[in-house]
Amino acid sequence: MEDVEQISAELHRLAESEGMDPLDTTRVLERGRRGRRRRKLIGAGGAVAGVAVIALGASLLPNLSSAGNQPGVAGDQTANSQFGPVPGIPRGEASADQRITRAEAERRCSLRNPKETRKLAGTGTARSGHMAMYQFKEGASGITCLIPGGDKPSAELVAAAARNPLPKSTADKLRNCSVLAWVDVTGWQVVASDESKALGQAQLVAISPTGHKVMQCELLRDKAMGGEFAGSATFTTLTSLSGDDPVLNPADKSSRADMYVAGGGGGGCTAGTCTEYSMTGWGRVSSKAAVTVRLRIGKGPVYQVPVGEGGWFAFTWKTKSVYKLKDQPKVAAYDRAGKVVKVFQ
Repeated sequence: MEDVEQISAELHRLAESEGMDPLDTTRVLERGRRGRRRRKLIGAGGAVAGVAVIALGASLLPNLSSAGNQPGVAGDQTANSQFGPVPGIPRGEASADQRITRAEAERRCSLRNPKETRKLAGTGTARSGHMAMYQFKEGASGITCLIPGGDKPSAELVAAAARNPLPKSTADKLRNCSVLAWVDVTGWQVVASDESKALGQAQLVAISPTGHKVMQCELLRDKAMGGEFAGSATFTTLTSLSGDDPVLNPADKSSRADMYVAGGGGGGCTAGTCTEYSMTGWGRVSSKAAVTVRLRIGKGPVYQVPVGEGGWFAFTWKTKSVYKLKDQPKVAAYDRAGKVVKVFQ
């Protein structure tokens, strides 16, 4: 079961990234009226059948901004002495979610992983702060590169993150996210977070000082394949959305558009009945009346997380409830009276 969950989590992180071409092992199953995209992987093995499902729902909304609901103006920010410059890359927020060439993406990944000789898979342009895959090579330990920004963490920061990959404090979580992304997000505002001891995972959503960009960061308690510090981060520019951004309704470019990204999987399945399910995700609900987001599968218990400032939410959910293999999780936002204001899944 742990292997299934690890694979599910790894594929989820890859499904969220928009930097490179889609994985060959996935296929688009549905593009419904809400423009939502999903990817699924189904697998079974062992004495008891298990299923791992990866689902990607998308949405986006330009978000928090400066006074007067106008985007802030980026200024010169004092560089954190714990981060060093990276040649040819701007510092801080400016280095997150840059549209760059494949050659530049490979240059940055070589700086991050100097011992790696493989090229990145796929073709086309890339985005900093997004996950990319290396070309397949049998026996290779690493399969992905989080394309770095312009803030290289010091050896002390890297060591601190390795010692405590899933820290308690928000400040230390942001430190670890910075180490993952090579973007100094230690001064960003966390607008949503959730953590699961059962999954050993934490999800954070943070807004940049100017309000132009949003970061989703996932931290893991256990080390990744190959024994490295595990986690992922994805950046989106809220003031300049495009077709490759996870917009739930691409036609909605308002400051409070709906947003949703999630992935999960289950197991312990026998004769079409399963006993475990887990899912992590984040997003934003446009309705200002929304106060909670609730999750449920089958007839199991409801899991609930708050809707924070700006409509943002995040969840890390695991349940041992019984459900049918054909069941899909239900995710929806509710107002104070318990009325559904937005259905996500």
